[in-house]
Amino acid sequence: MLKLVIACLLPTVVYSAVQCYVGQKLFSYESTNAICAKFIPYTCAVQCEWRKQCNEHTSFSTFRGRRTFVSGLLLNSKSLMVLCCASLATRVETDSSGREKCIWRDTESISVLGPSIRTNPVLAPNHYIRDVKMERDGSSRVDVTIEVCQYQSERDHCKIDEMSEFEKKRFNVIKGKLDKAANENGVTTTEAPTEVKNEDDFLNKKLLN
Repeated sequence: MLKLVIACLLPTVVYSAVQCYVGQKLFSYESTNAICAKFIPYTCAVQCEWRKQCNEHTSFSTFRGRRTFVSGLLLNSKSLMVLCCASLATRVETDSSGREKCIWRDTESISVLGPSIRTNPVLAPNHYIRDVKMERDGSSRVDVTIEVCQYQSERDHCKIDEMSEFEKKRFNVIKGKLDKAANENGVTTTEAPTEVKNEDDFLNKKLLN
């Protein structure tokens, strides 16, 4: 049983792929292969889009970066792209002053041929990569900097029919806000009903009805 538990916690190698399965987070990158780890249910990961950097993703500006995570990487002689997704089940933790528990790691210079990116120190279970900066250094190398954040879980599933009334309202606020931003940016999504426009206001009001 212990061996089984340990196996479940270990990262998963997605061979010959630059991206993780939906709902997984990028753990590291080995010779153009994405090394992935369990993160959230696939139904809680939405609007996965390739961007030059995740701060360009729709969810980043909508939620001040607190729901954006990296799920893939494309690094070769022609492209430098990051697969950015929005999480409906987690958010970045903040300290008592409201500052996000995120840090930009030291920049690494890596080869374009068989590139590998390792997080040092290794990502903790409650950490994920929120963004990646990549800048070419000549034709054969790329300077890579990753941003790592500590997060907290809000829910273990995104099945609205299994939520309490309180959770449904909270979930619809998050989903509706994201869908509205996506529609304004030309991304087709299903509009969710909302009764409160601001997620933080909702959390403070404790709507129980």
